[in-house]
Amino acid sequence: MEAVHLLEHRQHGDSTFHIQAYHVVLTPGPYQQTVNLHWHSEAECIVVTKGRVCLQVGSRRHVLAEGGVALMSGGELHSMAAPDQGPSECKAIVFGLDLLEGPSGDRVQQTYLAPLASGKLRLPGVIPEQHPIRQELAVHLNAIARALEDQPTGYELRVKGGLYQVLAELVDASLLTETSPRRETDDRRAEILKAVLTYIDEHLGEKLRLADLARVANMSEGHFCRFFKEMTHRKPMQYVNERRVARAAELLKDPNRSITAIGMDLGYHDVSYFIKVFRSYKHCTPLAYRKAWLRLPVPRSTR
Repeated sequence: MEAVHLLEHRQHGDSTFHIQAYHVVLTPGPYQQTVNLHWHSEAECIVVTKGRVCLQVGSRRHVLAEGGVALMSGGELHSMAAPDQGPSECKAIVFGLDLLEGPSGDRVQQTYLAPLASGKLRLPGVIPEQHPIRQELAVHLNAIARALEDQPTGYELRVKGGLYQVLAELVDASLLTETSPRRETDDRRAEILKAVLTYIDEHLGEKLRLADLARVANMSEGHFCRFFKEMTHRKPMQYVNERRVARAAELLKDPNRSITAIGMDLGYHDVSYFIKVFRSYKHCTPLAYRKAWLRLPVPRSTR
């Protein structure tokens, strides 16, 4: 997935069954997908199916091995990338809590789902590799993903039952956490970063100055640079170039758009410099990327 809008508005599933599973390929090469920092109102569960995945949640980075599991509440800033040149694939299950909701007087609704929806309870994020329920959670999540992909008769029941089972496992292990003062501080910092990232995306074709980004964050330039590096593990202008290259990669899929025009649209008025920056991130020229994309078969359901 390339999230042109960092706050996703796409429909995951439909209004009658608010859930979808995605096969995410992060392995470097022609099938590689870009999952930059973004957020959405739905919860998301991730299970690594091949190799290793570098998952960033908020400002924290984690490298998950095959079978690794993470469960994130709605609104969490997160991204995924391949940590090296090896295989890197996962299943991502994105769902709205409304899928599981019952009547307002229902005990499950009052005790678990309403607090999760309001943020009073949070999903745990990355499950430690040695945690005793990690393997069981991976089994449940893989089964949910398969049901969503294959859609056998009655799959909806399997999916909802599987999600309830996952929540039950988390409750048994005391892994549903209450909001804490530290978490509230993290949330405030994340909201500032979201405003900056949104500003960057809305002005990718313009000259983006450090002073402009610091002003959005209401910080001095020095403070902002430290804040941005701590939150994203990148320098501000490095992130800007990453976003421009990611957007360019999407635009290159349209064979009717010229490479020069795409570079100009994204603020690169020197096509040679655009090609140099693109190559530094994608390890090929824009033209080679376009040719490789046009040769690919129709992709499976991906982010």
